[in-house]
Amino acid sequence: MPKVTIIVPIYNVEKYVRACFESLRLQSGNDHVVLAVNDGSPDNSQEIIDEYTEKYPDLFHSIVKENGGYGSVLQRAIAEIKTPYFLVCDPDDTLEDTAVKTLLDLSEVSGADITCGAKSYVYDGSDRKDYTPSYNDTFVKLKVNTVYHRDRDDFADLFFLDPSPHAKLYKTDVARNITFLTKVGYTDNMLFYLSLLDASKVVYTDISLANYLVDRPGNTMTDVSYKALSGQTSVFRSIIEQAEKRKNVPDIFWYRMFESFKYILYQTRRLNCTQEQYEQAMDQLGELVACLRPHADVIRPLYRKYTRNAFVEKQRDAFLLTERFGERTFGRLKKKMAAEFAAAHQ
Repeated sequence: MPKVTIIVPIYNVEKYVRACFESLRLQSGNDHVVLAVNDGSPDNSQEIIDEYTEKYPDLFHSIVKENGGYGSVLQRAIAEIKTPYFLVCDPDDTLEDTAVKTLLDLSEVSGADITCGAKSYVYDGSDRKDYTPSYNDTFVKLKVNTVYHRDRDDFADLFFLDPSPHAKLYKTDVARNITFLTKVGYTDNMLFYLSLLDASKVVYTDISLANYLVDRPGNTMTDVSYKALSGQTSVFRSIIEQAEKRKNVPDIFWYRMFESFKYILYQTRRLNCTQEQYEQAMDQLGELVACLRPHADVIRPLYRKYTRNAFVEKQRDAFLLTERFGERTFGRLKKKMAAEFAAAHQ
């Protein structure tokens, strides 16, 4: 019986899906199956899926569903898979030949609920590959092939991991209780952060096991539309709301949620939208930071520890997190940024 299901969410990626499937077919070992989920794709991706399910019926399996977005794919796939482990491979990415075996071996030896690897950035039409350890090594240095236990202080370092799905093997049970949003992007953040909150053990390896295509037109790294940013904000609000129903949430989680708010705030400067949409996006961000104010007491000391921001921004962020001045401070910030956006788009 296979131990790992590789979930492949497929939507409008006909150009890339064959290379993805080949990388999954050529994995060393025989401990995995591939579940290709056609999320109502309008192109010819299903023809390629059918080809692989017919040629390799023991390895490739297919689900065809109405379009609901990345989160709907994860919700359905995680509910249906029977294997004790799963990983997600986006259809425009590939895995190194030893990826599944390396992650599975580490997980079984350690008993880890999540096993994470490094990855490489790759580029459309180019042989260039750029290694990344898949975490922010400015602030932490993760220990390789070492079990991180939930009840130890260094577990907090794992919240600096890149939340993308690349080279991450999950125990299926650790992700069963997540409610994914539909019709939005960035739901891989929900998978990572909420699974990490429920994990007891995690292991990291610095071996590059996945190849992440970063410059495909329309992916979440290049999409700066109002719809995409609004969806991103909704995802983090849902992560916060679901986290508040969990016990013993570490302080570092709330700090990382505040930094996620700051990241989205910076992204608004690149938005391609109308003035009205820009102001709506800012209102949604105001609602997001309001969700974090009840956790301000644990966010502040970690913000002081990790931030590289200038003095004025530090002061503003301190006020943003207060119940007394936060709404007023955000209102002034919205007014200033909306004026800058209007001036830039005249």
